[in-house]
This record gives sequence, C-alpha cells and structure tokens, in this order.
Amino acid sequence: MKPKSHSLLLAALFLTAAPVSQAQEAPNWKFQEGVHYDRLVPVQGTSSPPDKIEVAEFFWYGCVFCYRMDAYIEEWKKDQPEEVNFINIPALWNTTMEMHARLYLALQAVDELDAAHRDVFRAIHTENRPLVRLADQERFAERYGVSAEDYRNAFRSFSVESSLRRIMELMRRYRILAVPAFVVNGKYVVRVTPDSDMPQLLEIVDELVARELAER
Repeated sequence: MKPKSHSLLLAALFLTAAPVSQAQEAPNWKFQEGVHYDRLVPVQGTSSPPDKIEVAEFFWYGCVFCYRMDAYIEEWKKDQPEEVNFINIPALWNTTMEMHARLYLALQAVDELDAAHRDVFRAIHTENRPLVRLADQERFAERYGVSAEDYRNAFRSFSVESSLRRIMELMRRYRILAVPAFVVNGKYVVRVTPDSDMPQLLEIVDELVARELAER
C-alpha cells in the first residue's frame, strides 16, 4: 500500500505545482485592455494571408498627427518579423478625406504609391498644397511620370470605387472614429488620443502582435 500512497502523493503534488509553473511562464503583459486598447467583438476578418498577423493603420493625409506618426512607422516596419503584414488604409468621413483617399488609391493603381506616399504628406503639411482638387492631384502625379489622363482614369476606376466602399465597411466594422487608428489582426484597436506618445503607440502594437504570436 505504501508505494501506491506515494504515487498518489506525487500526483497530487504535481497537480498542485503545475498551475504555479504555468503562471511563472505566462507573459507579463504591460498594457491593459480598456486602457491602452480595446477588443473587437466579434473578431473581424482581415485581408492578409492566414499565416500573417495584420497591423492596419487608418490614416488621413490631412492629419498632422498621421504625418508625424508616419516617420515612426517607417522605422518600426524595418524591425518587424516576417509574420507581420502592415497595411495603410485611408480613412474617409467627408469630401476632403475622400479626395485624399482617392489620391492614395489612384497612386497605388498606377504603381507610384511607394515613391509618392511621404511626398503627399509633405506637399500638404510643408508646401501648403491641399491636393483636394483633381487637377492639383494630376499635376502632383506628373512628378512621378504619370500623365494627367492615366491618373484621371485611375482616380475614376472601378477598382478605386470598390476600394472606397470596402474601406467604409471596414471603418464600420472596426468602429474607427478618429485617425490615426491601429487595428491588430482584426481583434484589437489601439486607443489613441491627441496626447498619445507616438513611440508608445507602437509599443502597444508590438505587444498585441506578441499576444497573437503567443496564441499560435
């Protein structure tokens, strides 16, 4: 009987110790739900492949916070693991924002977005060029070898119209009310205020990405 009792005792000790061991191994998360980020319920789908963790930034070219944030994002992107897929999404609530969203999507359609993206911010915020009229956008696109006709065709294309409708639907599903806004994997929305520390916002994004990786 003693060996059996000894075995039962060991089993009991193991079961008692297991939660302690697991607790010690649990990540010590720094940021809190309801304070630094909110959880989307239900979780929303993303446009990224299943093996990727999507980080989406909703932005507006006319937003000075977005302009300043973009420089931090460019540096942040260089250090991301291959599992992370970062995407920009131009937000739109009014006519001006729609024109800037069309500018983003049209430049994407003519394969000049990578070259022009930062320049659009600079044109608006440092050169006093609002770029809210089609003619002004056509002249801007000519910097990159895009003719006015080609730009206009892209601006009015079916793909741009479809993208605008999809963006409006995403904003509704993600409950985007201001920019910039960061959505991690269709599950978390980072809280942003006018006083938010830009590097810390990306720290929050990093932790939410780490949470997603830990669940795989």
